[in-house]
Amino acid sequence: MQEKTRTEAGIVGQVSASDNTATTYAKAMPKKHRARLFMLRSGHAGFTENDILFYCRLSSGRNYASEIERRLSIRLERISEQNPDGIGNHYRYRIANRCDAQRIISLVNARAKQQGHPQVSQHEINRILNLYPETTAAV
Repeated sequence: MQEKTRTEAGIVGQVSASDNTATTYAKAMPKKHRARLFMLRSGHAGFTENDILFYCRLSSGRNYASEIERRLSIRLERISEQNPDGIGNHYRYRIANRCDAQRIISLVNARAKQQGHPQVSQHEINRILNLYPETTAAV
């Protein structure tokens, strides 16, 4: 079994005090978990399919947004933006309010608990919820 340094061990768990190595390994974070956390942390500014590709290294970012909508019966805001090359457009997705953000957090934590991954801490939950308006603005 390969050993990791003490810095890397902060992620994976047990550390041997005598030789500065870790011998346990954590499972890789699932794709959906990474995408959902990114969506939550994007705040009211939102995210695009390309953002998920660039920051999470996942393709088909719109599928992660659509899956959240179907699973939780919520509606993400879609803002049409012109492509940089001027040909066509794409959507910027945005979580509408704190209530929807809380529902996504609950899903993330439930799945993380089932799969043995770290859950979103209460401090992080508070930080995320403060990124969103209390309710959706009237149109």
